[in-house]
Amino acid sequence: MSLQLELDQERQIQEHLNELTSRTTYVFVFATVFTIGWLSQIDQILDVLLRRLNPCEEGCLNLFDPARWSAVRWMSSAILGVATAAPFAFYHGWKFARPGLLPTEQRWVKAWFFGGSITLVLAVLTTLGVVFPFLFESGHQTHESMQLGARYDAVHMLSMAVAVVWAQVIVACALSAMVLAGCFGMLNRTTADWWRLRVYGIVLLLLLASLPEYGGFALILTVCSIGLIERGSRRWLHAEPPLFSGKKPIMDAEGGVRNMLLVDCTCNGAGNSIPRGAQTPLAVQSVTNLCHSVNEQESVLEKILRHRLTDVLISGCSSDPLPGEFKQNCRTLGCKLRGMNMLEHQSYRTLPSPFEITEFELKVLSIEDPWSKQSMPDRIYESMKEKSGIELLIDTRNREDTWGMQLEPQQILIHLDPFTGNQVIDRLENLPIATKLL
Repeated sequence: MSLQLELDQERQIQEHLNELTSRTTYVFVFATVFTIGWLSQIDQILDVLLRRLNPCEEGCLNLFDPARWSAVRWMSSAILGVATAAPFAFYHGWKFARPGLLPTEQRWVKAWFFGGSITLVLAVLTTLGVVFPFLFESGHQTHESMQLGARYDAVHMLSMAVAVVWAQVIVACALSAMVLAGCFGMLNRTTADWWRLRVYGIVLLLLLASLPEYGGFALILTVCSIGLIERGSRRWLHAEPPLFSGKKPIMDAEGGVRNMLLVDCTCNGAGNSIPRGAQTPLAVQSVTNLCHSVNEQESVLEKILRHRLTDVLISGCSSDPLPGEFKQNCRTLGCKLRGMNMLEHQSYRTLPSPFEITEFELKVLSIEDPWSKQSMPDRIYESMKEKSGIELLIDTRNREDTWGMQLEPQQILIHLDPFTGNQVIDRLENLPIATKLL
């Protein structure tokens, strides 16, 4: 079963293909019309470009292959036509992909289009306006110093310029995609190979397939392009996932690594958030109302998908009130969904407690999965060994029997089974705190 987002609809594959074909046809028609339009002006544009690239004042620029000149005119018109149709391509691509994109992916696509476009325009203008004229001028001066007759092929000069510009288009799109993915937290050490395989594979395919006549030059362009992308995104390729920054891997009782997320849900203001300064080994994401906010649900699903989460704990409720679609998506992604039910725990108090941080930390430490019951007394001891003035109530009754009880400010309540509760009391007997078994 696939992941089903709020805006996505269950449709047959053929319907998706029909929509994709329709939108692609629109873009192709626009690109064709723009190409024909640019073809009527391409001679003037190429004339301006050749005047800029020409390293000598007169007499050294020649046309040795008129047939290739026609090909260069059409290729240049096609590139300009595709560039002009790019906004239409983005619009139709966005409409097609939007229902299946998660929140961060949506922001990444928008930023990639605008950021990549700006980077591409600046790179092309710099190359055609500064870099190539400088290189051709340097080469011409070398010819003159060697007293060689300068005869340059206009078609070859334009073809080389177009080839480099095409490589820049690919590199600018790929590099901006990697950098923006890193900025949005999508690219890190754990997802680096996924991004490398797809981005580098596309770059390699496009460059070698579109520049076959250049042979070794195309191979050099490909290697340099991949090296530039790798260097430009190196900061994020070796970075730790931001969600688990500063957190150590969690090992369960069987030695397996568990990626866990604690969702700090305040239940639309009905519950308290995690106390400031509380220490927890779990990664934390704060939300306001997970049960009713589609954006917050998709944000959590995105974390599960991107970081391969195995467990999600909801701080406020027991996870029962969550929508069935959200629970099904979590199961589809192989993630266990549970609740800490802090809202019920909060109902036991009418007076604030000075030990709310300790109370929350004990609530986390009393979780049996992924940690084992056998290690629970030691974990609680390490947390309480420097505390004093606390009365720890260990409730071994059924949850129904706890209903209606009220806690004093110095009291902290945790729920354990009778055997583990007695072990905890024995372990804490030498500490300056009071313990009571209920």
